Amino acid sequence: MIAELTIAFNIIGGLALFMYGVTLLRETLGKISGKRVVRTLEKVSNDPIRGMGAGTAATFMTQSSSITVLTLIGFVNAGLMSFRQSVNVMLGSEIGTTVTAQLVSFNIGGIFWPMVAIGFFMKMFSKRENVQLAGTVIFSLGLLFLSMDFMKQGAAPLTTDYPVFTDLINNFGAIPIYGILIGALIAGVTQSSSATTSLVIAMGAAGAIGLAPAIALVMGANIGTCFLELAAGIGATTPAKRTAVAQTIINVVGVAIFLPFLGPFADLVTTTSADLPRQIANAHTIFNVAVSFMFIPLVGVVVKVCERLIPDKEGEIIGKHFFDDEMLHMPQAALMEAEREAIATAEKTVEMIVLSKSALLTRNLEDARKVIRYEDDVDENCRDTEEFLDKIREEELNKEDAIWRIKLLAILTDIERVGDLASNIAEFVTDKVKDDISFSEEAVKELGEMFDLVEKTYSTSIKSLKTKNKDLARVAERLEDDVDVLERKLKETHVDRVRHGVCKPEADSIFIETLRNLERISDHADNIAYDVIMDT
Repeated sequence: MIAELTIAFNIIGGLALFMYGVTLLRETLGKISGKRVVRTLEKVSNDPIRGMGAGTAATFMTQSSSITVLTLIGFVNAGLMSFRQSVNVMLGSEIGTTVTAQLVSFNIGGIFWPMVAIGFFMKMFSKRENVQLAGTVIFSLGLLFLSMDFMKQGAAPLTTDYPVFTDLINNFGAIPIYGILIGALIAGVTQSSSATTSLVIAMGAAGAIGLAPAIALVMGANIGTCFLELAAGIGATTPAKRTAVAQTIINVVGVAIFLPFLGPFADLVTTTSADLPRQIANAHTIFNVAVSFMFIPLVGVVVKVCERLIPDKEGEIIGKHFFDDEMLHMPQAALMEAEREAIATAEKTVEMIVLSKSALLTRNLEDARKVIRYEDDVDENCRDTEEFLDKIREEELNKEDAIWRIKLLAILTDIERVGDLASNIAEFVTDKVKDDISFSEEAVKELGEMFDLVEKTYSTSIKSLKTKNKDLARVAERLEDDVDVLERKLKETHVDRVRHGVCKPEADSIFIETLRNLERISDHADNIAYDVIMDT
């Protein structure tokens, strides 16, 4: 009994260590190159080759095709990517999963211990983040090879001491559907085809499994990764559901095509290497690459089948925000899309300032009502974006991104306040019309000058936010100083007009409060510009 427990704990513990190493590697690669991968995904066109390339890169970075597909579901839900484009990327994600298997199939001896030690000390004792991240990558890779050694040690006794296990494994080769089902089950539980494939490679290295049953298990692992995506599609938008179903169709059909030719396929793979672990890794790579390229001319067919299976919903809203909760699986994508949402909301508040000027100076009630309606949208967008930012796992961001996440929360507060202030001005219009209050020509001219300067100040700060241009941000700060000077000047001239009877006393409070609200808008513009300038 003790021997069996030792075997079980070596295999299961090694698998757990492998999954931890993969998670640590994924988080670290995300901190290093996450933004570049996200930008690549955002620029994906309908070209399947470019889409596959983006999917391969994204999956290498995430170390999980499931996470890549879940992120794609988020992009489709947010309307940032079409369903067809997501299928192209999905094909590349299948290729990306083969990198880890190829890596761990090499026998590097006991080098994993130096890798663990070197990586650990680089991470712990360096104060430079890039050195810490490089150390974590080395440490993670050391853990992967160490876990493979544990799994091999656990699987080794199975070949000599447990003939029942050997017979069962051989059945996977004789009746491949059993191996496929077991592989799908393991991948479904671990939510990682890489972990399942690496376990099979470790068993092959220990001599506990032959090539044919190993291929069956690996094929099954591809299907098992679909379970999480299908679950994520429940409750999602129609295009996102189609994305999840498309992944399942591609993997199941790919396995079905290869299944009748498993014997000849295994014979072909034996020509690629004399080493069984390398053969298993090569089989995994050949299978995934072949299936992906096989589906390139069939992307249109897959799209039509999914559209037939899941028809459009009448009245369904797609792309309400630039973000979706499924993007949280890739924190860098989540942060970038939250920023885009903040900028889009800020641009709406710029429009509110322009409309409030028209409303106040021309007594345009329709523009005033539009500003008040927009204010509700701005409040909702800011609230939703803040909640989304709160969900992003800060520990998976590098230091620069973690600081920017905090700044974005502050910027959203500034944007929301600008919306409130523009709405305040719009509400003055109803008072002005109701009480038949009018401004003098001089007052209208001066308020127009103030509106223009404030709108220029705020829109400049938003442009600096959008482009991360610190020079523009400094321009916004200088303009804010001009706003302060102009406000004091206009207050003085207004008091002089009231004293000489040019302006009616009843217009006094609206004029002064409008100046105050506009000056506060410029203060929030200054806050945003400061955050851009201080962005590390």
